[in-house]
Amino acid sequence: MKYIYLLGLLSIFYSVSAQTVKSKKEVIFIDEKPALSYVKKSMGNEIHIFKLNTTEEIFSMFTETNGTESKVDDAKKIVFNTANTVVKSVLFRERNWDAMVLMLLQERVIDVNGLINKDALLKFAAKFDEKNVNHINRY
Repeated sequence: MKYIYLLGLLSIFYSVSAQTVKSKKEVIFIDEKPALSYVKKSMGNEIHIFKLNTTEEIFSMFTETNGTESKVDDAKKIVFNTANTVVKSVLFRERNWDAMVLMLLQERVIDVNGLINKDALLKFAAKFDEKNVNHINRY
């Protein structure tokens, strides 16, 4: 019985982490299907994510260099304008934009249609935002 339970848990984990995210020519492909649109600005240090083929912005992501040349203190900031939420963390500094979108999908903050899950967003902010001193979990 334990074996079947463990196998079920592993299959759920595998199905959640099996998603792939790739960006090409201002379109983000999730599992090889066009899902979202994006625009990069500021020499690639800023990206705005939209619902597919619309101007309805879902969120923006920024690389913050803190005015230094060292990348040790760099951070990435995710701004969800419609939900009035900002998440900033140095834990994201090594992740590329595709990995950031994948993380938001895996944490169920957004779905493939660009809808924001506000409960998951609050949990995500509590988990990763630097201003929150009571992090639930850190990588």
